[in-house]
Amino acid sequence: MQIEKIDINDERYPKRLLKIKAPPSEIYVLGNVDLLNSKNTLGIVGTRKCSEYGRIVTNDFARIIADNGVCIISGLAMGIDGIAHNTAIEKKGKTIAVLGSGFENIYPKENEWLFYKIMQNGGCIISEYPPETVPDKNKFPIRNRIISGLSDALLIVEANYRSGSSITAKYAKQEGKSIYAIPNTIYATEGIGTNRLIKDGAILVTKPEEILEGYKIVNTKKAEKNKDKVNKLMINQGKNKRNEVKILPNEYLEVYKILSDEPTHIIEISKKLSKTISEVIPIITILEIDGYVQQPTTNYFMKNIDY
Repeated sequence: MQIEKIDINDERYPKRLLKIKAPPSEIYVLGNVDLLNSKNTLGIVGTRKCSEYGRIVTNDFARIIADNGVCIISGLAMGIDGIAHNTAIEKKGKTIAVLGSGFENIYPKENEWLFYKIMQNGGCIISEYPPETVPDKNKFPIRNRIISGLSDALLIVEANYRSGSSITAKYAKQEGKSIYAIPNTIYATEGIGTNRLIKDGAILVTKPEEILEGYKIVNTKKAEKNKDKVNKLMINQGKNKRNEVKILPNEYLEVYKILSDEPTHIIEISKKLSKTISEVIPIITILEIDGYVQQPTTNYFMKNIDY
């Protein structure tokens, strides 16, 4: 695939980049150039050493957001960035990767496969550096202004106290863009950055629909999928609320029904449901929070007999 060099006066140059403080005078592009001026874009960034929680959240948010036509922008890094790109591709969505090096020196090497996967699936990769440019740690923070510049808004999933994601958020704040952040436990180092951003005014989000609202997009696919799929579940509510009817969506009811009064390991639950563990964990966590399920010991779940 041929590398295209687009200078700042070219009509194909990203209109959003023209609005940032220091737009690159020229960019190098591989792939679908039209994505550079996508109608709706969202930057998704985070730590390279993400937790399982961060991986699940990134997958869930990127999946739904890409499925609703929003182009996902990130930096091809390990961790959150790579998951966001890959999930967008898997959903046949749109994604743009911004490199901090030239195309002949893809960094990190571990994500070279993702570089080609983006190319093969209608995505776009850009860099402000000539193809022969080697990776340099000083270039990556500068690169982040382009991630922010191409994005209408920014979602930060996990970030350490000092991180590239925090730098990207700083650019977004200077540009007056909405910054969304996922809350995290106060004991997780990968949650320090996001919790601090929320404290400083970033928008706390717990579901993708809250971001889609900012684009005035209704998650119609979810609405269609869930239409007429709400079931009533009879459960013991105690002496004063015995047999009270509770409403659970199908996906939650399915998990609840597979449980018993004896603890079952999460692996066994996922096998019975023919789902991955990452698909089951968010559902069973909500059921636990709502009191339907209890976890007597780590990764073992059962119906809450006292509920």
